[in-house]
Amino acid sequence: MPEIYEPVIILKQDMVKIADTARIDSFVKIEGGQGVNIGEYVHICSFAHINIGSGNVILEDYSGVSSGAKILGGSNKSDGKSMSAAAPAHMQVVERKTTLLREYAFLGVNSVVMPGVTIGIGAVIGAGAVVTNDVPDYEIWAGVPAKKIGDRKQAHSTKNK
Repeated sequence: MPEIYEPVIILKQDMVKIADTARIDSFVKIEGGQGVNIGEYVHICSFAHINIGSGNVILEDYSGVSSGAKILGGSNKSDGKSMSAAAPAHMQVVERKTTLLREYAFLGVNSVVMPGVTIGIGAVIGAGAVVTNDVPDYEIWAGVPAKKIGDRKQAHSTKNK
């Protein structure tokens, strides 16, 4: 069984898969949407929000999500009559995508990952960053919008977890 420290809010629980070795701290919100898959040894810290916009989010093995980080799987588009999720569906244009946090990747405190973005293997996202583009493996990105600021040493092989 995964370590889940209540209270945690999970919407559409049937769409959320959590590995037995994962840890989810209290005050996390996970929206099932089209699907959420949380891998082995993933740690999600308090106040994180996973799958805003209800697309598809995959957190691969050994990835980490710091306190307050937000991962979007979808969003209302500006060409809808209303951008309120409470508005009737015919007034909204919602785009849902797959957002991916690869093995060993890490999201810093209060970072935001936009829908459809892939954070590469071992990549690090700095605190408060807003990621709008894919991040290559083992790169360090920070800022608004996030840009490469360095490289992470590859201290391990993904073949030998």
